[in-house]
Amino acid sequence: MDSSYQYDSYEAIYESLKSLATFNALLEARHRAGYERHERLKEWVILGRFSLDTCGNTLKFTGENIPAEMLNHLHAVMTQDDFNSYIKLRSEGQDIWFSSSIGSGIPPAHIVCPECKEPWAVSNCHDVVVEHESRVVKLDGYCSVAATLGMIKELWLKNGEAIWRVQPDCSIRNDRYIDHSIRKDELGQKYQMQKNENGWIAPDDNYRIQSGDEAMVNIWTYRHHRCHRINQLTREQEYFEKIFAEAGYKKVKLAYTPNQYCPCDSCAPWFKVVADGISFTIGWRKRVINIESTNSRIDFTKLFQSEDVTKSTHGIHAWGREKCIEYLTTIRKIVK
Repeated sequence: MDSSYQYDSYEAIYESLKSLATFNALLEARHRAGYERHERLKEWVILGRFSLDTCGNTLKFTGENIPAEMLNHLHAVMTQDDFNSYIKLRSEGQDIWFSSSIGSGIPPAHIVCPECKEPWAVSNCHDVVVEHESRVVKLDGYCSVAATLGMIKELWLKNGEAIWRVQPDCSIRNDRYIDHSIRKDELGQKYQMQKNENGWIAPDDNYRIQSGDEAMVNIWTYRHHRCHRINQLTREQEYFEKIFAEAGYKKVKLAYTPNQYCPCDSCAPWFKVVADGISFTIGWRKRVINIESTNSRIDFTKLFQSEDVTKSTHGIHAWGREKCIEYLTTIRKIVK
């Protein structure tokens, strides 16, 4: 029997849907087949929410037209050709377009949503928002137990609420590894760069953790859409409460309002704020913080005349946290 039957047949795919762990394993097997052995695979539509391409990628249907939400009696596993024929039959001559993105976001079976602590399953693995962050983690606490980098990796693999992976090309940093000497090539010619300006190294797993070590870690979390919104609201509220406090405001009340630039599920909410009697609307607008106020004593164009940013009579865009604090501090001093 052709080995691809185990990951590229109707029977194998259908059987894999009995648990998220087996579904994860099948998708990984397809990815290895496509990218390591360069096999050309069949195309499939799974659960009306995912598609599997010829290269071993898993794609997720996105946008307004999600097959599983549009069509009743859709089979759990369909070839791409059968799916296309079914859509043509059901569309009654109308063109229906589907969009998808590479990167399904399907959670690993061994982790839970960190917000509600519920495990993931095949039935809800589409209802996920994936967040990634890179974080520098201090490792001083591991020195006393003579831990190796490999031991820490194993410990982090057991994290039940997120995926933790050490950055392979710059995993450990310590001041002791800083080397300001200039690099030379094989002929002794000097490069215009230091050997190790910031102290990052990439040791193997046998490396023993030293005092002062830090690790660069990539972290992926998987939350249900509803849980993501709850977490996002909490984080954003704390973020802006701290900003107003650092700007010198004493009495601050924040009330949630939908993002007035992009009200999608991913973009963070905005807030209606009353700070020391001054009313604001504030929130992220892509890469800037949008600050608005209809207070009659605030004219942003005059108050921040020298600032080369987008502004109007009733609002201004702050490029980052520090600028936001600076603008709010100025307003507080003007409007007393």
